[in-house]
Amino acid sequence: MPILPMLAFIVIVITGMVILIFRDWRINAAALGLQYLAGFILVDLSWPIGMAVIKLIVGWMASSALAFTCLRQLKRKAEPEPASSLIFRGIIGLLTIIVIFIIASDIQQNIFPGVDLVILQAGLTLLGLSLMQLGSSAEPYLTIISLLSFMAGFEMIHAALEISTLLTGLLVVVNLGLALVGVFFITKNADKSESSFEEDSA
Repeated sequence: MPILPMLAFIVIVITGMVILIFRDWRINAAALGLQYLAGFILVDLSWPIGMAVIKLIVGWMASSALAFTCLRQLKRKAEPEPASSLIFRGIIGLLTIIVIFIIASDIQQNIFPGVDLVILQAGLTLLGLSLMQLGSSAEPYLTIISLLSFMAGFEMIHAALEISTLLTGLLVVVNLGLALVGVFFITKNADKSESSFEEDSA
């Protein structure tokens, strides 16, 4: 197997675990950007580079919009989490990855015989870890990042199945729409937190 797709898969696993475990928006924004870069490398195996670049650009636009919004709105530092929470989410992520490694080969043979195994494993890893993240946090920023990661995993598997310009355009709109929704809710949540903080201080 070529080394570049394997490195991209390793980056996806690491960044997926980082997003699941940590709650710092700076770390998550950097991980999401790397995740889109690795996803571009895997999508490029199935699509022309021109179409694959669209997914990379849209992903970086979405993650940048969220990151800049957090930079402007989330001025107060979040309280540190207990180590037990980090360990618990890490164990959940590892179990999810192990299950995906066990079932990926059977899924490839029975459902997606035309999809490269590394692409299928990477896509399923993003889908699984994103669902775990959605179930472990209600913060707007983390919720939107999880949805973007989920979409990236879906798009990765879809890209290996067919080339559809129309569906690609629709997915671009969905990704940018999720980013805008995230910007709105992050801003709204930050305003509420700031108001509550000022009332408590008074």
